[in-house]
Amino acid sequence: MKHPPSESVQPVPPPREVTPLDYARPAARPPVVLLYAVEGITSHSVALMLASIYFYTTGRFGWDSGKNFLLAGVLGVVYVAGALSAHAISTRLGRRRTLIVTYVLMSAAAACALVGRHSPHYLVAALLFYSAASAITWPALESLVSSGAAPGELSRRLGVYNCVWSGTGALTVAAAGSVLKYWPAGTFVLPTVWHLAMAALLWSVGRRGRLPADAPEGPPTDPAPHAAPEPELLAVRTLALWMSRLALPATFVVVSSLLAAMPTLPLIRRLDPTTRTVLGSVWMAARWGAFLFLGATAWWHTRPRALLGAAALLLVAFVAVTFRPEWLPGSPNVRTGVWVAWMAAWQVLLGAALGLIYSASLYFGMVLSDGSTEHGGYHEALIGLGTVIGPGAGALAEVVGGGNPLWGVAAVGVVLALSVLACGVVAVHRNGHNFPVEPA
Repeated sequence: MKHPPSESVQPVPPPREVTPLDYARPAARPPVVLLYAVEGITSHSVALMLASIYFYTTGRFGWDSGKNFLLAGVLGVVYVAGALSAHAISTRLGRRRTLIVTYVLMSAAAACALVGRHSPHYLVAALLFYSAASAITWPALESLVSSGAAPGELSRRLGVYNCVWSGTGALTVAAAGSVLKYWPAGTFVLPTVWHLAMAALLWSVGRRGRLPADAPEGPPTDPAPHAAPEPELLAVRTLALWMSRLALPATFVVVSSLLAAMPTLPLIRRLDPTTRTVLGSVWMAARWGAFLFLGATAWWHTRPRALLGAAALLLVAFVAVTFRPEWLPGSPNVRTGVWVAWMAAWQVLLGAALGLIYSASLYFGMVLSDGSTEHGGYHEALIGLGTVIGPGAGALAEVVGGGNPLWGVAAVGVVLALSVLACGVVAVHRNGHNFPVEPA
């Protein structure tokens, strides 16, 4: 018996397989200029709250390098926890909603720090909450900026990304002395306002459909799918990722230890508050210059062994910057101008090494994972790990050494030496593969 026409059963077409071309719609491309603006303001606020805070604790509470080391280490612990949870949170909420939530939380933490800024206990509690929230923010931003970019375009995008956050951070720390001198509460007022503004901006552009960032992560959004890299190139990228991520914690061992120790150095104490933060941020300006150069070039994409040299330079430059004349026999009285030139020169070399290792870790992680927040989380977790190990080793060594800062510098130097050794072992054994490191 035939069914009436109105009741005829129509064949159901099989479900269409999702291909990389489904992600090729122009609307899926994130507005990177907007993201760079959000990133810059975020970096400005984070630099006030987590980088220049050691000048605040030294000036307000009279903390020495040991206490600043301890604060940096504790902030690093919660940063690692936040970074490792970033992928799960962004997968559940979407990257745009994750940013909105974390910005609101960071604004609340900055406001609490403002209220409790006269008490070290309340201030530290607020900073811990702020550090955890900020660790979730960065992987989402890194993933959005990287989304849909081919390797060449990805290198340029991340070059701009690195210049934005490092440039605004350097300028913020350089100006932090003036803020602390003329408006100490501004250290916490500005982040409170800026983070709320960023949350409102992302909510607004999301409602207008200009930031379709809550879509799941997928393959690149180029008009045609990318061809898989040649096995030799893939092996080089993998080696570079391993080496850069072995060295990445060492970079933030240096950064966090330097930020904690810089306000307590005898030379820095000779200078007025405004000049202190300017001299203390030379390495940040140098790192920005390195990001600018690396974002415009590609020579380092196939030369992973350059990372070994950068790791070794980290060790030498850190010891040179934090060295004190009184540790020399006879305690020579070095003129302030000479010592300023010495510190500035070594900070330039330090910034170059920091820039190469950071750029490599972020670029190779993103290019090998199609811009996944998971790899962004690993990247940020290794940063947090460095901020735990470095200050932790420094603080423990100073306790053992009876408060002598030489012990702290030596302990951080040992950690950096171990990082150089690990990178050297990987470079020599080529990560277990027999391939040329620099392909013809």
